[in-house]
Amino acid sequence: MIAGGDGSLGAAYNVAAGREGLVLGYLPAGFGNAAAHLLRLPKGPEALAAVLARGETRLVDLVAVDGRLALFAGAGWDAIVAGRYADAGARRMQGWTSAVVRSLPDLWRRASVEVRADGWVVHRGQMELLVAGTTPFYGRGLKVNPGARPDAGRMSLRIYRGPAPRLAVEVARWTLRLGPRAPRVDAQHVEIRSLDGRPIPMQADGDVVGAREGWVLHLRPAVVRLIGRWS
Repeated sequence: MIAGGDGSLGAAYNVAAGREGLVLGYLPAGFGNAAAHLLRLPKGPEALAAVLARGETRLVDLVAVDGRLALFAGAGWDAIVAGRYADAGARRMQGWTSAVVRSLPDLWRRASVEVRADGWVVHRGQMELLVAGTTPFYGRGLKVNPGARPDAGRMSLRIYRGPAPRLAVEVARWTLRLGPRAPRVDAQHVEIRSLDGRPIPMQADGDVVGAREGWVLHLRPAVVRLIGRWS
C-alpha cells in the first residue's frame, strides 16, 4: 500500500515492476493524485478502504522515461512548472499557483523540437509541451490525453504546439472536460530531439527527471498490477 502522490506511486512502480504476485494499492495523499482518477478511487475513507479490500486488480502498461517507469510523462512547459513547484517546497495549491505564474514568461520561449513516433516524424517545429502516457489524466483530474489507456498495449502522445493563446484555449478545454484539439498519436517508442540546442525539461508522474537535448520514451506493457475500480 502506497500513501502519497503520483510521484510516490511512481517510485513504487519501479520496485514492483515484473515481480510476480506483487500488487499495489494506492492511498491518494498528494496534491495532483492523477492516478486516483484513473483508478476511480473514491474520496471518502470508508469507501476507499472498501475498494482496496475488494482487491480488484489489473495489469497496467507504463512508460519508461530514461529507465524510470511512469503512467505519464511531460516534456516542455509543464516540466518547468513541476520543477519550480518542487523547488519552492511543493506547497500544494498555493505553491502550484505560484509556480504557474512564475513560468508564464516561458510560454513565449517555445522549444524547437523533432518528435518521432515508432520511427515516423510526427512533429518538427515549435512546441509548448508534449504529453505521453497510458492514462488520460494529469493532476487534479485534468483530461489532457483522452484516449490513453493503461491496458491498450500502446502509449498515447499529444503535442501542444502553442503559441500561448492557443495553449490557453486547450487548458480551458481540459478544465471543462472537453477533448483537446491536439491530435493523439499512438506508439510504442517515442524520440524527442532539440533542434535549437536548448535542453528539453522532462517530468514523469509530476516529478522532474532532468533536462537535456534528447529523450527516448518506450512502452513497458502489463508491467505492474494495481488495485482500482476497473469494472
